[in-house]
Amino acid sequence: MLAPLSWLKEYVDITLTPSVLGERLTEVGLGVEKIEKVDGDVIFDLEITPNRPDCLSILGIAREIAAIEGKKIKYPKLKNDLEKIKAKKILPLTIETDHKINPRFTGIIIDGVKVEESPEWLKEKLLKINQRPINNIVDITNYVMLELGNPIHAFDYDKIKDHIMQVKLTRGGEPFKSVDGLNYRLPKDAVIITDSEKIIDLCGIKGGYNSGTFDSTKTIFIRVPVEVSLLTRRSSQALGLRSEASSIFERGVNAGGTIDALKRCVDLILELAGGEVASKIYDLKNQEFNPWKIKLRIEKLNKILGIEIKETEILNILERLNLKPKKSTEIITVTVPTYRNDLKIEEDIIEEVARLYGYNKFPKTLPFGEVPITEIPYFKNYKIDEKVKNILKSCGFSEIYTYSLISEKALEETEISPEKTLRIDNPVSLEYEYLRPTLKSNLIKALIQNKPNFDEINLFELGKVYLGKNIDDAKEEYYLSGISNKKNYYEIKGIIEIILFELGIDEDVNKNIEVVDEGILFELNYSKLLEKMTNKKLFKQLPKYPPVIEDIALIVPNEIKTGDIIDEVKKQSEVIKQVALLDEFGETRTFHIVYQDMQKNLTRDDAFKIRDKFLKVLKEKFDAEIKK
Repeated sequence: MLAPLSWLKEYVDITLTPSVLGERLTEVGLGVEKIEKVDGDVIFDLEITPNRPDCLSILGIAREIAAIEGKKIKYPKLKNDLEKIKAKKILPLTIETDHKINPRFTGIIIDGVKVEESPEWLKEKLLKINQRPINNIVDITNYVMLELGNPIHAFDYDKIKDHIMQVKLTRGGEPFKSVDGLNYRLPKDAVIITDSEKIIDLCGIKGGYNSGTFDSTKTIFIRVPVEVSLLTRRSSQALGLRSEASSIFERGVNAGGTIDALKRCVDLILELAGGEVASKIYDLKNQEFNPWKIKLRIEKLNKILGIEIKETEILNILERLNLKPKKSTEIITVTVPTYRNDLKIEEDIIEEVARLYGYNKFPKTLPFGEVPITEIPYFKNYKIDEKVKNILKSCGFSEIYTYSLISEKALEETEISPEKTLRIDNPVSLEYEYLRPTLKSNLIKALIQNKPNFDEINLFELGKVYLGKNIDDAKEEYYLSGISNKKNYYEIKGIIEIILFELGIDEDVNKNIEVVDEGILFELNYSKLLEKMTNKKLFKQLPKYPPVIEDIALIVPNEIKTGDIIDEVKKQSEVIKQVALLDEFGETRTFHIVYQDMQKNLTRDDAFKIRDKFLKVLKEKFDAEIKK
């Protein structure tokens, strides 16, 4: 949000220097990204958090400055009192709306306007905040929106077929040309206005080209609506289309401010574009949008903040915030204006007091209490994640993070049925349509993308996947997956075995590895591994006596598995501590064997007796014999 200092000064007397004002605004939650001088003015570039749509307006920021400096707001003075103006003629207009999708519809008709270039003062203000001047009608609606925070749209009354305006939801796929000349296909459940034959407005986002105000326009209908935040956000995301208006509606517009915004807009139009009021004030709604009351307990405020703020200072802060505090015993009742949609409960008021009081005034204290000895239900031990990641990194793998949304094509390439996968209702594009049920798709894609630049690629990802085919059976689980275009099956198997060993899990890993066209790939259900994990470590005393080590070459039929030979050798004696395959050539397999007795020194004769025993068994069972 850009806010020129000169414009802010029209509503509040500012005594602080720009740099100090910037610091104070940041302290109360309006992050100042930068302050720069432009054409003799000072422009504040503010980062407005989603919960403060009231500060997406010059007046909203001026209110914050007034609260900081303890000053009064100077509201714009109107030259024309709309409520006292009697229309000389009444032009017909039928409005049909649904309050579920359009809670408030406020508007008026003005006849005999002259559409032309805006005066210099108006163009200058818009240019300072990066708004392109168009014509006096459009510029006034933009100016008032940026001034007061309520989006406004002007329709060419004569282009509204049969003078009917119907607010409804789209079926999906309808064509729409926006006022800036761009064509769209509308998503399902977008809020629109139609006349008797066509769409004339995409509510809360963009006006229609076929009802826009141009040089030939003589009569206009000014609309100041209240839109449903969720519907506006969904449509905006589906179309990839954002505007100043949609940003305000998505966060929650001032539902009680439509009449004030209409009065201000009409006043400027009558002054700068001429014309006269030609209808009653339309204000369609099924509820009153009035300020609401919240009770604040001083005792609770001090308990939550951990400090005691004087009662007089609390009342002063609330008064400066235009919350009209009234004290009764130990309770303060505040009246929240409709532009502060973020203030709903007692804790919200406490936060308001704290931020205006100044977080820097809070004393620095150490937390006290007992260290918890039981894990909270949603506790996640990130040390385990780091341990697993470090194992993979030490094995030459690089970690990647990929999107949780994937395309239908990516699912089909990994032989996963889209019908059995969770699909989002409002995808930004077909590339991000489904919640990923596996990490494999993105890993394969990443390997292919990196192939032109690297000879060896080893990638892994630890992240969430989303299982189930509908919302009723949906669940989230963590998966650990990796891919390599150089490491062979046995290397991948060894890496997984190291991970399982470090987690204290005894499990066959062969089922978790598969060969794909691009390399060798593995995927583990990490959530289930954590359930099986044990932190118990078995301590083995270091041996006092040295081992006897030998390498034995055996001639073994090709169909015999190496693992079966190793298992059979280990069974023959507790003294055999290690058996490993060293080499393989034809029918010859060379094994590395370690003999070690924990109670005494082993001689070579002792080792040879054990060797003769397992060689006899291997001969009988596998027709294996020592190579001579």
